[in-house]
Amino acid sequence: YPGASIVVQLYKEFVRVKFNGDESVFGNAVGLLGDYTTGKALGRDGVTVLNDVIEFGDDWQVLPNEEGLFHEFSHPQFPEPCLMPNDPRGQRRLKLAESTISYAQAELACFTVMSDPLSIKDCVNDILANQDLDIVGAY
Repeated sequence: YPGASIVVQLYKEFVRVKFNGDESVFGNAVGLLGDYTTGKALGRDGVTVLNDVIEFGDDWQVLPNEEGLFHEFSHPQFPEPCLMPNDPRGQRRLKLAESTISYAQAELACFTVMSDPLSIKDCVNDILANQDLDIVGAY
């Protein structure tokens, strides 16, 4: 597929995966990033829709019979369960309560690099949750 590519970018603790190509190239793609066409988060079986992020992560944990993606193994490894953050939503609420960046500031930063309303919404939410205007660099 000439001109088609998948670009993986890292910015701070964010990972961005961008598909350069249309549905004729990626339309049948399903996996860890979901269903290309519907955007649904699917389990390993490619059918089960998982709306809970913990359940989704557990379903996609690397299994011992799978080829490793990394040079070094770190814990946990299956069958040990994934490590869960301590009350991540509580921390987010705390950050938002102590917010020094306004919604308008975040929106302005996001508008400077994109025009898609859904991407702008995601960008604004990420900036507000992390209290970091530089997060716009991930977009």
